[in-house]
Amino acid sequence: MELADLYDALARWARRHSAPAAVCEFSSRIQHVLGLLAPSLTPGNADRPAPLPAAHPISAEAEADLARVRTHLIQWLAGNPQVTRAEPERAA
Repeated sequence: MELADLYDALARWARRHSAPAAVCEFSSRIQHVLGLLAPSLTPGNADRPAPLPAAHPISAEAEADLARVRTHLIQWLAGNPQVTRAEPERAA
């Protein structure tokens, strides 16, 4: 439930910009947008407002919208620091 607003923002961006396709599953949209945002969340790229996808360029409007989604994600991560510090669970 804590991720609902974030997932909604990611899915809205993806639907609005037909990413990764005009018709696809909700989870595919979320994964696609997170894949676009992940490179810009690394320490070396922290100052970039949004990634520049190499394979499928996006419009300036889509990139500006993506920057807003990135800000939402960063705010969510800042408000949930336990997520970024969590140790991955090891399989038994």
